Amino acid sequence: MRMEKKQKFWLENKRWLHVLLTGMALLLTVAFVFTGGYVVDNEIVEVGAVSPQRYTAPRTIENRIATQRAQEEAIEQVGPLYKLDPEVESQAKEELTTFFADLDEAAKQIADQAGSGGVLDFNQELVLQIPTAVSPGELEAYYELTDSGKAQYQKEILEILERLYEEQITQENLETVRESARQAVAGMLWQSALQAMGQDALVAVLKPNLVLDEAAMEAAQTQKLAEVQPVMVLRGQTIVDEGEVVSEESYAILMDLGLINTGDNRNFIPLIGACAVVGLAFLAAGFYLSTQQRYLLSDWKKEVILFLCYLIGLLFFALTSSFTAYYMVPVSLFAMLAAVLLRPKLALAMHLFVAVASVFIFNGSGDYLVYALMAGSISALLMQYSNRRSRIIMVSVLAGLVHMAAYLAVQMFFTKGLTTDMAKEGLAAGGVGLFSVLLVVGSLPLWEAVFGINSQYRLVELANPTNELMRRLMIETPGTYHHSLVVANLAETAAYDLFLNGALARVGAYYHDIGKLYKPQYFSENQFGDNPHDQLDPYISAKVIIEHVEQGVKLAQEHHVPKVIIDMIRQHHGTTLVKYFYYKSAKEKPEGETKEEDFRYPGPIPQFKESAIVMLADTVEAAVRSSIGQGKSPDEVEQLIDSLFRDKLLDGQLDDCRLDLKELAAIKRSFLRVFNGMNHNRVAYPKAEEINAARQKEAACRQGKEAPEKDGEDQKAQPLLAAECRPEEQEEEK
Repeated sequence: MRMEKKQKFWLENKRWLHVLLTGMALLLTVAFVFTGGYVVDNEIVEVGAVSPQRYTAPRTIENRIATQRAQEEAIEQVGPLYKLDPEVESQAKEELTTFFADLDEAAKQIADQAGSGGVLDFNQELVLQIPTAVSPGELEAYYELTDSGKAQYQKEILEILERLYEEQITQENLETVRESARQAVAGMLWQSALQAMGQDALVAVLKPNLVLDEAAMEAAQTQKLAEVQPVMVLRGQTIVDEGEVVSEESYAILMDLGLINTGDNRNFIPLIGACAVVGLAFLAAGFYLSTQQRYLLSDWKKEVILFLCYLIGLLFFALTSSFTAYYMVPVSLFAMLAAVLLRPKLALAMHLFVAVASVFIFNGSGDYLVYALMAGSISALLMQYSNRRSRIIMVSVLAGLVHMAAYLAVQMFFTKGLTTDMAKEGLAAGGVGLFSVLLVVGSLPLWEAVFGINSQYRLVELANPTNELMRRLMIETPGTYHHSLVVANLAETAAYDLFLNGALARVGAYYHDIGKLYKPQYFSENQFGDNPHDQLDPYISAKVIIEHVEQGVKLAQEHHVPKVIIDMIRQHHGTTLVKYFYYKSAKEKPEGETKEEDFRYPGPIPQFKESAIVMLADTVEAAVRSSIGQGKSPDEVEQLIDSLFRDKLLDGQLDDCRLDLKELAAIKRSFLRVFNGMNHNRVAYPKAEEINAARQKEAACRQGKEAPEKDGEDQKAQPLLAAECRPEEQEEEK
C-alpha cells in the first residue's frame, strides 16, 4: 500500500513537471514574440507629414507601388504592333473601279440625251459608292476624254493607289499618305478639273491597311510584365528617415509592415495569428512527445535538458532578432544540442517546431524558414559523428559548409540571382554554423557535470582501458574482463546493425559485470583451481552469484557512472533463474523447501534495446565459446543461439525492450558474424622436435660442403648428402 502511494506521488509530480515546463516554454516563446523583431512601436503617420522617426523594415517586403510603377513602364515600352490587312487594298481598288464605272455610265447617259436632240446636261446628280462629289466641270472634263484617254486616266489613278498601299498605311500616317496622293495626282498631265476629281477619289478610298494587332500587343505586354522583378524593401532598409516628408509610397510600405497606428485593432491581428501558430506548434510537439517519445517523459532529467536546450535556442533567436539578415542567426543550435544530449531522431522532429516558432521571434519570412529547416536538420545529423575529438574539426567544417550552401541555395531561389554580396553573406552563414558546433561541443562538460548524461564523449572516456574500473577489472578479474570484451564486440556489432547506439552498447557490456570485483573467485571464468561453490549450500551460492548485480550498481554509483549504464548493469540479467543452483538445491533438499523466486535475479528486465542486446550477448558468449571449444559445427552453434533467444522470450525477459522478431533475427546474424571472425581456422605451427630436426639437417648440409675429399665410402656418401641438401637442383635435372 505504501509502495502504491509512493508511485502515485511520483506520477503526479511528473505530470506537474510536464505542465510546468510546457507552460514556461510557451510563455517564454510568446514573450519573445511580443518583444522580438516582429513587434515595433506604432506611431500615427500621415501622407505629406514629417516623419517623427527613422523607419527601417523589420522584414523583407515587396514595395507594391514601385512594383506597379515598374510594370506600367514595362507596358509602355511595348509600342503599337500592326498586322497587314490585304482586304483593305482590294476593297479600295474595287471602290475606285466602281467610281470610274459610275462616271462612264453618267457620260453615256449624257451622250444618249444629246444624240436624241437633247442638250448636254452635266448638272445631273450622280449616285456614287464612295464619299466624294463630282462637280459639273469635272464631269464635263471627263466626258470630253476619248475612250483611250479615259482608260489611261483610270490606269494612272489606280497605279498611284497601288504605290501608296505599298508604303503601308496606318491610322497615324493616313493624313500624310493622303497628302502624298494629292501631290502625285497634281503631277499628272491632266486638266486641273480631272486632277481635282482624282485627288478627291483617292482620298475617299484610302484607308489604313495596317491595323493594330491586339493579340500580339497583349502577348508582348504579358512577356514584359513577366520580366519585371518585384521591387523589394530589404530587412533593415530605411523606408523614411526622421524629418523627411512621408510620401504615398513610403506610407504604403509602412502600412504593409504594420508600422502605422491606424487607431483600430488591425495591427493586433497578425500578432494574434503568430501566437496561434506558436500554440499549434506546441500542441503538435506535445502530441509527438507523448506518442512517439514517451521514454523522454519518464525521465525528468531528459525533460529538463530538452527545456534548457529550447530556452538557449530562444535566447539566441531573441538576441539576433535585431539583425538585418538571418544568416547571422544560429538556427541549428537547438538541433545540435538535442542531437548530442538526447537523440538525433528527437532533435530532427523538435527542430521543425522550433524553426516555426523562431520565424515569429526573428520576424523571418519563407526563405528564412527554409534555410532554418535545411541547415538545422543536416547539422543535427552531422553531430552524431562528433563523438571523437579528431572528428570535431571535420564536423565543424561540414556544418559550416551546410549553412553556407543552404543560404546560397535559398537566396538564389527567392531572389533569382547570385551576387558578390550574397557570396560574402554565405561565408558569414558558414562561420555561424562552425561556431555553433564549437559552442555545443564546448558546453558538453557542463551538461555532463550537472545532469550526468551519457554523451558520446563521456562514453568514449568510460570505454578507455585506463579508466579505474576497467583497469581493476583487467587486473583483478582477467577472466571477467575477457568475457566483457567479447560481449562488448557482440553488443556493439548488433547495435550498429540495428542503427542503435553502438557506443552505449559497448560501454554497457564493458561494465555489466563489474560487480564480480566483489568476489571474483566465485565466478567460473576467474577460477584457476578449486571451486568454492562445492563447499556451499546452493542457496548461498545463488545469492553470491545474484549479488554481483547489486554490487556492480553500487560500484558504478560510487564512480559516477551515467545512469543509463547503471540501468544496463541492473537489467543485464533481468529476472532470469540461476538454473544450475536451483536444480542442485531441488535435487539435494526435501521437496517444497526450494523456492524458484529465491534463485531469480531481482531485475528489472531490460527496458530499452541496447540493454536487451547486452543481455543476449552475455547469455550466448560463454555458451557459444564452450560449444566451439567442443568442436560443434556452425549449424549447431546457430541452433544453440536460437534456443537461448527462445528461452529469454518465453521467460518474458524481452517484454519491455520493444525488440521484435525481425530485430532478434538480425541480432543473431550479427553474433554469428562476430563468432566466425573470432574462431577462424589457423595454420598449424611445427613442433619443437620438427624445428630441431630441420636445424640438424641444415648443419649436416653445411658440414658436407666444407669436408675434404676422402676415399672409400665417405666419397660415395658425399654426393648423396649434397643432393639431399639441394632439392631444387634435383628438380631442374628432372
